[in-house]
Amino acid sequence: MKSFDHKARRTGAIALLAAVAAAAAPAHADDSTPGSAAANIAEPISIVKNQDLDFGQIIVNGTGIARVVINARTGARTANVNATLLSSAPFGRALFTVTGQPATNVDVTLGSATIVLTGPGAPITIDNLRLSRNNGGQVIAPAVFLLPASGTMTVGFGGRLNAATNQAPGTYSGTFAVTATYQ
Repeated sequence: MKSFDHKARRTGAIALLAAVAAAAAPAHADDSTPGSAAANIAEPISIVKNQDLDFGQIIVNGTGIARVVINARTGARTANVNATLLSSAPFGRALFTVTGQPATNVDVTLGSATIVLTGPGAPITIDNLRLSRNNGGQVIAPAVFLLPASGTMTVGFGGRLNAATNQAPGTYSGTFAVTATYQ
C-alpha cells in the first residue's frame, strides 16, 4: 500500500502543479472593437459658358493706346480718350455658371494672365482680367469663391483691351480657358 500512496501523492502533486501553472498563465480571452469607415461623395463640379466677352465696336482715334474696359460685375464698358465706343454693336462681360457641392470653396483660374486677339492687323491684348461672383465686387483673377447653399453661382469675367494707335480695322478674336476646381 505504500507504493499506492506514493503514486497518489505524486499524481496529486502533478495535478496541483498543473493547476498552479494554469492559474499563473495569462488568460487569452478574445477581445475586439468595431471600427468604422466613411466616405463623402461630393457633387462633381461643372462650369458652363453662358456668354462670351465682347468689347463691341471701337474706333481708335488718338495718339496713344486705345484702352477699353469691360466691368466683370456689371458688364459696363468704358474707354480712355484714345478710343470711341460705338453703341450700335453689342458688348458685354463673359458669364459662366459654376455648379458643385454647396458651401465648398472653388478656385476659378484662367489659362493665362492675358488674352491675345488676332485679326487683320497686329495682335491686340486683353489684360487686367477680373472676376465677379454673383454680381459681387470685382477681384483679380484667379480667385477663390465659396459656392452658396444652392450649389450654383454665376461668375462674370471682364478685362482691359489694348489696341495700338494704328490698329488695322477688322474683326479680332481669340480664346481663353476658365477652369473651376475644388480647393
